[in-house]
Amino acid sequence: IGDITVMIHNGVYHLFHLIIPNHDYIAHAVSDDGLSWKRVKNALFVGDPGEWDDDMLWTMHVVEANGKFEMYYTGLQRKDRGGISRIGFAESTDLLHWTKNQKDIYPIEPKGIFYETHNQNPRKWLSFRDPFKFEDNGEVYLLMAARTITGPVSRRGCVGVVKIANDKVQLMPPLLYPMVYDDIECPCAFELNGRFYVVGSIREDIKVRYWFAPEFLGEYHSFREDVLLP
Repeated sequence: IGDITVMIHNGVYHLFHLIIPNHDYIAHAVSDDGLSWKRVKNALFVGDPGEWDDDMLWTMHVVEANGKFEMYYTGLQRKDRGGISRIGFAESTDLLHWTKNQKDIYPIEPKGIFYETHNQNPRKWLSFRDPFKFEDNGEVYLLMAARTITGPVSRRGCVGVVKIANDKVQLMPPLLYPMVYDDIECPCAFELNGRFYVVGSIREDIKVRYWFAPEFLGEYHSFREDVLLP
């Protein structure tokens, strides 16, 4: 079992997870108590040959929106030989049957404004993955593991962010750029007692760390002891 997303709908737990090491579909399991699980219909499969996600499927985020369900997921294409990750979208009315929908804006990829692209990437493989949907003041954002376009090669890891409105995508400056890490994987955000938190997984020291800000798009800081979990 790889990266997961969990949600509760009508008293039923829904667990979506990756399949390691082949990454060729996103699996789905259900539970009444969060302890005993049953596998059900797989949610998504890699695309047909030639499609943008015909190689592997990586980290996803499932949310409920406007009476339906949305899945934002990471896809890779065979012709890129695993070097480029992009963000796609699928939707469902019942959490069991999913349909990919490009909406003229997916897959989302960097444009070379704030984040590395496949042409501006000294590391030779591109991080633009692990989407997480977050809403703030009626606006919809996607967070992702990305890398800034400048700086030391091994210290460009950041939490990228795009704004989605009227089926248009606006790339924004990084939400968080510590200037310390190679990647900040699987970022997520939440609000607690009027303060906003961003959580990310760090490969270099194998820890989950967090940062905080008074506003979602504000300046994020961290305590000296910023480790949530090993």
